[in-house]
Amino acid sequence: MYVLLDALTIVDVVGSDAVAILNNLCTADIKRLQVGLGVEGFVTEVRGRTVGHVCLYLHDDRLRLIGAPDQTERLIAHIDRYIIREQAQPEDQASSWTAYLVSGENARRLADAWKLSPGESPHLSFTAAPDPLADTLVYQVPWTGPAVWLCLTPTESPTDLEAAFASLSLTRGTLSDFHAQRVLAGYPWFGSDVDESNLPQEADRNEEAISFTKGCYLGQETVARLDALGQVQKKLVHWQIDTTAPIVPGTELLSGDKKVGKITSTALFGDHTLAIGYARRSHFDPGSTADCDGHQAMVVQR
Repeated sequence: MYVLLDALTIVDVVGSDAVAILNNLCTADIKRLQVGLGVEGFVTEVRGRTVGHVCLYLHDDRLRLIGAPDQTERLIAHIDRYIIREQAQPEDQASSWTAYLVSGENARRLADAWKLSPGESPHLSFTAAPDPLADTLVYQVPWTGPAVWLCLTPTESPTDLEAAFASLSLTRGTLSDFHAQRVLAGYPWFGSDVDESNLPQEADRNEEAISFTKGCYLGQETVARLDALGQVQKKLVHWQIDTTAPIVPGTELLSGDKKVGKITSTALFGDHTLAIGYARRSHFDPGSTADCDGHQAMVVQR
């Protein structure tokens, strides 16, 4: 399916020192990027807490950050704070683009038609769409699977892209469909599953978004210590809940009278609910169970 995502964070950092600045502020190894590639990462503050969770892509003249909505103001202020003499300027670009996510069978069909190739993990690729849509940029994102495409087209011409999708017989979905696929994939959405109270490892995206060999960056000491000690006290897992009744995000998970987790995102699948939610160390392993508002919840393999 393809889905119109009418609100995303799109921030460009322009200038010759853009890579150096961001490499000092995030968990990903930005210096290893080549033009045409991206990587997932957490932007962190001095205590190692998460300021933002984005994918970062290297263009010829800028570094582009793309992620869940409502991160722009905080990210720009955070980046600005650490620019002293460097040649770098963060800019909000969200209003310049209309965004469509293409996933599932539609993503494979689009890749075949437009000759799109995913990057070698953990890197993400991007390229321009073929003529006559060369002003549309196509980014590989990990939001609902390993080879999913985010198409950014200029805001003045989204109908041209939709016509191209129609010519390929791509089916249109809704924002609810997107979030259901995201929950199925286990991908955390900033503001829903992860926020500024979290350490990066709590999102359980270590292999995709955290380099433990890149050297110093803001908050790196905390992140490295947590990795060395292996003492993360909570992390996101998949919970399967034996009900089709609505489960409100924020619902606590209990084992006896002890809180062992919290639900953050849900989607209905057949006769059960699948959720992303936090678990305490006692409930990290698949098969661990807890009570969720009177229903059994079980940790399942992502």
